[in-house]
Amino acid sequence: MEKIKVGIIGSGGIFRGAHAPYYEISERAKIVAVSDVSEQAAKEQAERFNADAYTDFRHILDRRDIDAVDVCTHPAPHRDIAVAAAKAEKHILVEKPMCRNIAEADEMIAAADEAKVMLQVAYVLRFEPNHMKLKQLLDDGILGDVHIAYCSQVGWFDPSRHPWLFIKEQSGGMLVEQAIHNLDAWLWLYGPASSVYAQTSTVPLGGTYPETEKAVENNAIVVFKFQNGGSGMLIKSWAAEVQQGGEGVVCSKGSAAFVEPGLRWKLHGAEEETFSGKDVQRPMSSKGYSIEHWLKCIAGEEKPTTSGRVGRAGIEMAEAAYRSAGSGMPVSLPL
Repeated sequence: MEKIKVGIIGSGGIFRGAHAPYYEISERAKIVAVSDVSEQAAKEQAERFNADAYTDFRHILDRRDIDAVDVCTHPAPHRDIAVAAAKAEKHILVEKPMCRNIAEADEMIAAADEAKVMLQVAYVLRFEPNHMKLKQLLDDGILGDVHIAYCSQVGWFDPSRHPWLFIKEQSGGMLVEQAIHNLDAWLWLYGPASSVYAQTSTVPLGGTYPETEKAVENNAIVVFKFQNGGSGMLIKSWAAEVQQGGEGVVCSKGSAAFVEPGLRWKLHGAEEETFSGKDVQRPMSSKGYSIEHWLKCIAGEEKPTTSGRVGRAGIEMAEAAYRSAGSGMPVSLPL
């Protein structure tokens, strides 16, 4: 099998820690070029893969020998990179979040459709064993109908780390940049939402934190009504120095929760059962399986489950939450 030649755009932490380990063992793809605005970073990772290094991603797009690009930059340039890559007829994998808003998502999807190239988002929870087990329990009807889904991610995110994360124009917002993992997982597990109601706020934390008018929200409460019935509540904070978390679902036949080291569930009148994703022997990480899924789709071996349209759906949920928070009213979906 001839390997797919991949160019990497953005060689920072997400590439080094999550993407690079897959390519080091991949039998499907070979990295032939790496670009980063930091010349040193590009050269370091290019040497790791015996590839060429660039500081301008357009040099990668100009190369006819490159089949696909893996975009690992922060969110702000995703739209411009993806549109340019599609015009250069490169297949595209983009790190989450896909982009900052649905307008950008629509441009990316339109460009990929016109060029007939694969556009996918590197989501991981759809490939994570504990989430896959919950998906199985729901799809098989073992838990019954969904009544309440809940997720609490209340914690502290140091403003001195990755300052761009806290600037709305750069990251798109807390719900877009980080909660998108959960929004995508809920779309996959529980189906699309019919309405969203949200409240958000920003705690000014000083130091490197941007001015309030430029800062992302660092507190959010979001309530979703699912088309298939049931509701979900997401509570998220980056401003809580006393942390609290938990996630699960209450259904008509029982309930389930993500509890270390995996998933616990109990049906009415039955004994509790457990599953640990850590006990599943796999040759690569969940991120690796996400990348490999993209490559298999390029080869025509699988149908995309993390397509650009799937990525847009998660962004749409976040954007609906922002619109609701701004108006103080529920917002109907689709937008």
